[in-house]
Amino acid sequence: MSSGSMTGAARYLGIGQPAVTRMVRDLEASVGFQLFHRNGPRISPTDRGLRFYEEVQRLTAGMREIRARAGAIRDERLPGFDVAATPTMAGGLVGPAMAALGPGLPELVTLKTMSAEHVARALKDRSADYGLSAFPFDHADLKRHVIAASNLVAAVPTGGPFDRAGPMALAEVADTRLVTVGNAYRIRHTIDRAFADAGIETRRQMATNSSLNAVMAARAGLGVAIVDPVTAWGIPIEGVTIRPLAVDLPYLWCLFSASGRSMPSVLAPFADAFRVACAETIPGCRFIDPDDTDLIRRLTTNGGKP
Repeated sequence: MSSGSMTGAARYLGIGQPAVTRMVRDLEASVGFQLFHRNGPRISPTDRGLRFYEEVQRLTAGMREIRARAGAIRDERLPGFDVAATPTMAGGLVGPAMAALGPGLPELVTLKTMSAEHVARALKDRSADYGLSAFPFDHADLKRHVIAASNLVAAVPTGGPFDRAGPMALAEVADTRLVTVGNAYRIRHTIDRAFADAGIETRRQMATNSSLNAVMAARAGLGVAIVDPVTAWGIPIEGVTIRPLAVDLPYLWCLFSASGRSMPSVLAPFADAFRVACAETIPGCRFIDPDDTDLIRRLTTNGGKP
C-alpha cells in the first residue's frame, strides 16, 4: 500500500518481487476478493482493498496498544487512555481537557480523529475509552457523560468592514459571501433555516466540509463564516475576529462512553476535566442534563429552536 508497486514492496522487505506477488495472490485467495488493480508494474488498491487495509491498520494499532498497556500493568503505571473524536472536537477541546487532568493524565495517550459514525463504532467495539462528537449523534448503547451547548458564531477578518462590536445581524451577511459547511451537515440546515425565517437570501456562498476551512476563508477576505463555537473559540486564528450572532442558533456537543462499561477509576475524572475545558474555552458555554432527552431533542431539531 505504501510503496505503490510490487517492486517497491520487495525492496522495502528485502525479498524478491515474485515472493511479494505470490503473497499478495495468496492473501487475495484467502480473503476472497481482489486487493489491487494492476497496471503493468504499478498497482493501486481496490475499494475493498482500501477498506481491508483500514481494518488491518486498526487491528495492528490495537496490538501495539496491548503491548504498551501490558507494560503499564507490569510496571504499576497508569493504563493507556484512548479518545475518539470528530476533527472539530479533537482540535478545539481534547487538548484543554487532557491538560485539565494535570498529573492524572496517563502516560500512554491516543487521540484518533474520525467521523461521528466511526466515533460511535470505536466506543461500541471498545477501541476508545471516550468519544466526543456534536449532536445529532447515534448514541444508542452509549452513555452521555457531559452535554455542552453554545451558539453558532460569525468569523470575520480582523480590521475589515465586519469587524465591529456587538452581535452580528444576519442581514449583514447578505452584503457579502456566506462561508460555511456543506448541505450534509446539521449546522448548515440550522443556518439555512435562520436565513429563510428572516427572509434573507444569500446569493453568494462558499461551502466546505470543515469549519476550520470556513474560518480560514473568512480570514482571507472571501466572506463571513458562520461556524460552530468549538472551532471558533477552541482553534483561535490570528487575523480573525469572532462575533456572536444576533440570533441564537444552538450547537450541542457531548462526551460519550460505551453503556455498561466499567470505566477505570483513573479515567473517570476526564468527564470533569472536559467540563472545565468547555467552560474555560467557549464563552457562554452552558451544560444540559444528559438525561433530559426532551430538551436535547428540541435543541437539535427545528433549526435549533427550543
